[in-house]
Amino acid sequence: PMRRLWLFPILLLAGCAGDPPAPPQLQSSVQVFPRVSLTQQQIQLVYSGVQRVLSDPNSARFSDINAGRQPDGTLYVCGLVDTRSVSGNYTGNQPFVGTLDGRGFTPTTIGGSPEQQHSVRAYCAQQLALN
Repeated sequence: PMRRLWLFPILLLAGCAGDPPAPPQLQSSVQVFPRVSLTQQQIQLVYSGVQRVLSDPNSARFSDINAGRQPDGTLYVCGLVDTRSVSGNYTGNQPFVGTLDGRGFTPTTIGGSPEQQHSVRAYCAQQLALN
């Protein structure tokens, strides 16, 4: 199975909440990071960082890569990846999020349950003001 990484507790709390689409405390505590365009080299670092944790890295198809700059200069990156599972079928677009710095891209979350995927998408939309 695809190895999954999980985002910090704030997303897990958002995934458990029954309120649509995110609990008020999440919305009020989210800091919006200024959007930045990634260079082709930075995009390749994101791809390779995600591919390192996939069961079939060569099948990965990426889309909707967006980035924002955190106050310390680290880039916060969200995107989608569609990859083959162990059974050989494509999984459909799975949201991912992580950080990009001088050492490369470190994914924090990839995929998850439908609730976790919804939380990651909502969190990225808020963090990067994608609405």
